[in-house]
Formats: sequence, structure tokens, C-alpha cells
Amino acid sequence: MAMASPRERSLLLSLAALLLLASASASASDDDLDYLIDNADDIPANDPDGWLQEGSPDDDDDLFHHHQEEAFDESHVFLLSASNFSDFLASHRHVMVEFYAPWCAHCQALAPDYAAAAADLAPLSHEVALAKVDATEDTDLAQKYHVQGFPTILFFIDGVPKDYTGPRTREAIVSWINKKLGPGVHNITTVDEAEKILTGEDKALLAFLHSLSGAHSNEISAASRLEDAVNFYQTSNPDVAKLFHIDPAANRPTLVLLKKQEDDKLTFYDGQFKASAIADFVSANKLPSVITLTQETAPSIFDNPIKKQACLIILLFVVANESVKFLPSFKEAAKSFKGKLLFVFVERDNEEVGGPVANYFGITGQETTVLAYTGNEDARKFFLDGEMSVENIKVIVEICPCTVPD
Repeated sequence: MAMASPRERSLLLSLAALLLLASASASASDDDLDYLIDNADDIPANDPDGWLQEGSPDDDDDLFHHHQEEAFDESHVFLLSASNFSDFLASHRHVMVEFYAPWCAHCQALAPDYAAAAADLAPLSHEVALAKVDATEDTDLAQKYHVQGFPTILFFIDGVPKDYTGPRTREAIVSWINKKLGPGVHNITTVDEAEKILTGEDKALLAFLHSLSGAHSNEISAASRLEDAVNFYQTSNPDVAKLFHIDPAANRPTLVLLKKQEDDKLTFYDGQFKASAIADFVSANKLPSVITLTQETAPSIFDNPIKKQACLIILLFVVANESVKFLPSFKEAAKSFKGKLLFVFVERDNEEVGGPVANYFGITGQETTVLAYTGNEDARKFFLDGEMSVENIKVIVEICPCTVPD
């Protein structure tokens, strides 16, 4: 077998990194692991192994096929740089920004659809704008927003960024943005409405307010546009609040996140009543304390703000028929780090997901394994040595060279 070239080794490393860490900038469209694997050749911004030099427009290597581009109209796409970025975001409530590299084949493929989406949304220019930043020129700006691959697409609402993880097509971009511009929070005024929500939805956030309009309502509405997987509701009716286990005499505003399928069915919010903080609270708490890695859960793991702010993921590898012996202790340990670290269960004998991830870490055989992985530039791994207990799992977290968020 021929030895892999440096370029091929880079692609394999990128594939493995995406499989485990799924860089937030990978822009996965179908919310499944297959898409991440299929798009593993998205170009990393830190240019491992000299990829940038090898992948320049002058390189005619067949890994990237450069072809004659058709002309298209980019007049509705704003070109931003460090000099005008902050002012532009301050003057536009909703802004989609593509961080690109001129030599990036994926960016070149996206450009016509991105320009067409901007043109379609031009009649809504008072509400939304589409822009782009050359990340190879404005490197400090790219680093500020943690751009790790090209293209990276962020959607800013009142200056707060959210990853765009939808398909890179004109229609998908327009549809996704239109949903973000619609009403994000729904009013509940009667007990009947509340009961329908409680019986029909697995997860929901309720805000108990003095009024269904005003500053607090505006913050809830803005937060709802930063979160795709949970519906946001607001009420001023004490009887509705009581159904959501909120004390009708409680100080308002009060927020509670309901998760019917989890052990911790209710999580109350006690942070600052600001859109970005509320959205982070929902994103951090909407998942169970231990997440089973599947194609469906991969995006919620990889795009979670906990993964971005904490450089540590705790993984349990165990075969399916042994999981009942080890998962209880793993879940108990996870409770101590709820909202701070991600605890992930990997079914070792799952050929579709568990096998490839285990192989990446060099885990062989069927032995139960716990490891902590630092998702930073060092990419270090720490294996649990000894009995798998709550105390030992906590120890491995403490010895890792990462700061657990407060």
C-alpha cells in the first residue's frame, strides 16, 4: 500500500477531528454524523501540515478542482473588515456573516448561493443583511469569533453570534433567516393552551412575566432566535405558571426549562435577564447530563456552547450490553458538572458511530474505557486508571489541564 501524502494525512486528521469535535464552523447541514464525515475536507483555518500552501489557487492537485467560475451578482453582500465590523453590527440587528478564504474551494462553491440569498432578502434590508469577511486578511477578527475552518457562517442577533448549521444553498439560507425574523416567543394566556404544550412537547421554556410586552419580553424574544431546538413561551397568568411548577407568588420575571424525558425535569434560571445569557442557559441545560453519541445527537454535542467554553469532554466507551453496569456511576459524576462539561456515552460496538470514534482514540477490544479529551490545540487525552467510580471520574476531571467554567 502506498504511503499517504502529507495532504492525505491532513485530510485524515481533519476527518477524525470533525468526527469527534465537529468544529462549530463545519456548517453541517443535515444534522447528522454522516454529513460531518462527508464534509471532512472543509479547510481548517489553522492550516495543519502546510495545507494553506499546498491548497493555494496555484496548486492543481486533484483534491480541489478549480474551474472557470460563472459571473454572479454580489452587490447585496456587504464586505466587512476590522475597520467597519463593529459599526455594521451595531447598525443592523440581524446580520449573517461568512468568514471565507479566497482560495477555499468550499467558499467558492458557496459564493453564488450566498449572493443569491442576499438578493432574495434585499427587500428586508431594514431587518437583515448578509456580509462576508476575508479571514485571511482580518485574522484577528476571525480569531475573535473562533473561526476554525472555511467557510464559517455566523448569524448575529443584536451583536450576539450563532452558528449557522443549515445547508449551504440559496433556498435553505433564505428559509432559515426568515424563521429567525418571525415571532420567536409565543404567548400563553389560558390553562388549556398550557396543557396542550405540556402534553405535546418534550422541551419548552416558560417565562412568567408581569406583561407580555416590554423589556423582559423583548429579551425572551431575542433569546428564542438564538435557540433552534426549544420553543419559548411567555405568560402573565399565575394559573399557567403553576402548571409549569412556578410559584404564582414568585418574583417576576421567572424562567423555567421543562424537559419531560429527563430525570431533572425542571431547571430554573437564576442568571442575568439578557438574551445571550438566557440562550446559553437553554443550550447548556436542554441536553441530558449524559449524551449518547448518535447521528442525531452529534450536532447538539458539537455545537454546544459548553464544548466551546470548556476545553474538556468526558467520554465513556462501553459495549451496549454492559452499559447498565457503568452508566449510573457516569451519570452521577456528570451531575457535579452539569452545564460546565459535556459527558458523552459512546456505544463501543456501534459500527456506525462508536467504532470510528474508538478507533480514533486507539481504543481496541471491548473493555470499558473512560477518558477525558482536551479539545484545544494540544489535543491531549487522559485515560481513567482504576475502577470506574464517581470519585475516580471526578479525579480525572480535576487533573486535566483545563479550567472548568464556574
